[in-house]
Formats: sequence, C-alpha cells, structure tokens
Amino acid sequence: MAGYVSLPAQTFISVRFALRSLMKISYSVFLALLLLYANGLQSQPSASPHQAAQGAAVRHTNSQELDYLLVRLESRILAVANAMPADKYAFVPVAGEFKGVRSFAEQLKHIAADNYLDGAAVLGEKPPGNVGAEESGSADVKTKAEIIAYVKDSFEYVRRAAQHVDDHNETFPNPDFLPYGPGMTTRMHILLANIGHTNDHYGQLVEYLRMNGIVPPESRPLPQAHLPVMEALDFWITNTESEVVPAADAMPAEKYSFAPSGGKFAGVRTFAQQVKHLAANNYRMAAYITGKRPTQDQDSETGPDEVRSKAEIVEYLKGSFAALHQAVAQIDDQDMLQPLGLRLRQDTRLQLTIDAVAHSYDHYGQMVEYSA
Repeated sequence: MAGYVSLPAQTFISVRFALRSLMKISYSVFLALLLLYANGLQSQPSASPHQAAQGAAVRHTNSQELDYLLVRLESRILAVANAMPADKYAFVPVAGEFKGVRSFAEQLKHIAADNYLDGAAVLGEKPPGNVGAEESGSADVKTKAEIIAYVKDSFEYVRRAAQHVDDHNETFPNPDFLPYGPGMTTRMHILLANIGHTNDHYGQLVEYLRMNGIVPPESRPLPQAHLPVMEALDFWITNTESEVVPAADAMPAEKYSFAPSGGKFAGVRTFAQQVKHLAANNYRMAAYITGKRPTQDQDSETGPDEVRSKAEIVEYLKGSFAALHQAVAQIDDQDMLQPLGLRLRQDTRLQLTIDAVAHSYDHYGQMVEYSA
C-alpha cells in the first residue's frame, strides 16, 4: 500500500505489513460468510430442470468471478495510465503531508509488481523477473510506454493465475515472498487481496490525475455515439441465446422425448422438437437475411432428421445462433429496412431478425413449462 503521511522507512514498512494482514483477516471473514451461504444453498431442495437452467445462466466459478474483476480493473488502470502525459509520470503530490509517497510511475509499477507476486503465489512458483524491493517494480522499466507494457503483462500473468483458482478453496502455507507472515492462506484470498490492493492504488492514481487538471476517464461524460443497428440486434441475439441454450442443456437427455399430456395438448411438439423447431427457424431467418435460400428442413422449421440425440440437438441449436450472429453482422443502417421481395410477412432484414428473437423467446417459454 502507498504511504500517505511522512513516516520513517521502518515504521512505514511495519504499518504496510499490518494493513495487509488486516486485509487478510477481512477477506477471511468475507470468505467464511460466503462459504456459509453456499452451504445453505446446498441444503435446499433440488431444483427443477428449468430452475437449473436459470441457475446455469448466472452461476459462475470462483475463477470466472475473479477474471471478471481483474479484466475490469485492468481496463481502469490502463485508462488512467494512458491519460497521464509522459512528462507527468514523475509527478508526486507536495501540497500537504505527502513526503515519501510514490510518484505516478511508481504507483503503476507497484501495482504491476503486486500482480506478479500474488500471481506467482497462486501458481506456486517464484515471481517472474525483478519485482523490486517492497514491490517497487523492475528498475529497468522507466518510460511511460515501458510502464504501460509492464502493467499489461502483469495483468495477463495474474489473470492466468486466476484460472487456477477452483471452488474448493483449499488452504496452503503463505509463500515467504508475500507480506503476510507465517500462516495459511487460499488462492481465493490472495487474489481478493490483490483486487482490493489494486483498487486502493487506482483511487490514488485518479487523484494524481485531478491534481494535474486531468479529469479521470471514468468521470468523463459518455460520447453521444450512434449505436450501429448490427450491434443492437446482436445484443438481443446474445441475450436470447444466453437463456435458450442453458434451458436446452439443463433438460436431461431421457426427458427430450417429453410432451405434455394433461389438458389440451394433443399433437404438441416434444421438448426435442421444440428445440429443433426454434433452431431451424433461426437458420431460416439467417439464410433470408444473407440472401440465401433456406434448406428444406429449415423452411419446414423441423430441423434435420439425423439430429436426434440431446448432444446433437444442443449443437444444432448453438449453430443456429452462430448463424444469426453472422447474419446480423452484415446489416447496416442503410439496408435494414430495404424490402427483400420475400413472400413472407417479414420482408426486411430488421423484421427477419426481430422474428428470430421473438420466435425464440416464444418457444423458450414453452421449454420452461416443459422443464417445470
């Protein structure tokens, strides 16, 4: 952690180590509460296939959660690093009790060094390269361009480490190169501490920018940019895909032949036929959008006869959404409303895309009821 007041070097080191130890305790409490909550969830009654599908859409592993946070942090740190002019990288605050604090460049190198140290601890290896005394970073990294590259590489390294964090949260001895002292730790704790540490220094970097009359990137008003129609359409296809595919995947293979029977359900599709019908229409709309003729099984909205097992049907479904993504990538603001001369109610690329999304959600609703 960076110092904020003038302290003798040894006192500063002791305070810093104490703060990191306190952070360790805080994260340990947080993790204990998280584990209690997870255990409580495990004691709940088993979910229906639809509930499982909903859970699959939002449940992430520890590794995925950490990577999300690290990607966000990397973006923020690099944004402020790029915002500060090269001739201001040596800037250190002087108005107030700032004696001995890090310069802007040193703050960035300190973040990178901590990434390397924590990443190495998670990976079970020695830190790569020279991280410097007291996490000061490599002395060979000096210019703005070199420092930004150093920071980028450090985030790549710590994100690779995050991939090795599993959901078991097993403990192991603190590596001797971390400032926690003797004791036990977990990979999850190390990277949560890393994220908290980086956020701390991000806040300081933001203030360094403001002291130099620079508005931090995240505080700047968003430009009133025009969103291309293809991006808006692709967003909704992605959103639909994220609901439909997990629902199809959650239904057990032996239930794919299920069709409702209680009530007025004579002649309705089985679950497998619902999914194939939805996918076939996706392929059909994608073909029309790109000026191609749908195949016979796409035009009849039944899908290929040879696609029968759950695995084959799910892959067919995924392929249909991939086809839609590729199709809408060709739509622009000029041609989205241009008539295509189709003998359909939908005769523009925009109408065809909306049909695919609306139709998919229609049958997604039916899949949900089949799974209940």
